[in-house]
Amino acid sequence: MDLGEAPGNQNLDRLNDLCADLGATVGNGQLLAWANACDAAAVPDVVFGVVSTVGLLADGGLPNGNPALRPRRRQIADVPADADALWSRMWEVDEPTAIELLTNLAVSAQPSRSRRGRLLPSHQHQAQDVFQEMAHLTGPGTRWWTNTDLTSWNPITQHTFDAVVVAAGNDIVVTLISFEGGG
Repeated sequence: MDLGEAPGNQNLDRLNDLCADLGATVGNGQLLAWANACDAAAVPDVVFGVVSTVGLLADGGLPNGNPALRPRRRQIADVPADADALWSRMWEVDEPTAIELLTNLAVSAQPSRSRRGRLLPSHQHQAQDVFQEMAHLTGPGTRWWTNTDLTSWNPITQHTFDAVVVAAGNDIVVTLISFEGGG
């Protein structure tokens, strides 16, 4: 079967569109999102790769020099050295908990335009609809992980706050990261 004919490709394409529209400013940080094809065993490696590639594990900002992501204030935290160390800071949650957490993070994001010029969901109902669509696209049996419930937190970066939420199902992993203390 040609990759273009794989059943999950339409879902992955739509998830990539949703992720592209989620980029926003949060306080002095950002909300970022990615969707990748992968099998269940590779989820920790994919998430670590996303966080590393964006530069959120680095001490001095991003390799690509994006000043919007360079930390101004950092906490004293050991950043994970590998996928296992990052994954040890995550815990599994159910879908309603993950959607509520994502909705709260998105609503706290300052309304701005996405890379495609569309307004980001700034109201709770709109944001919730986006995350419910993500859950639908990743399919039944999707598993969810996070490093925070907004009352307790396992730091992953050296930013003053970071929230990572991961959904994995239907051979797709969606990684959403919100962080403050950089920018």
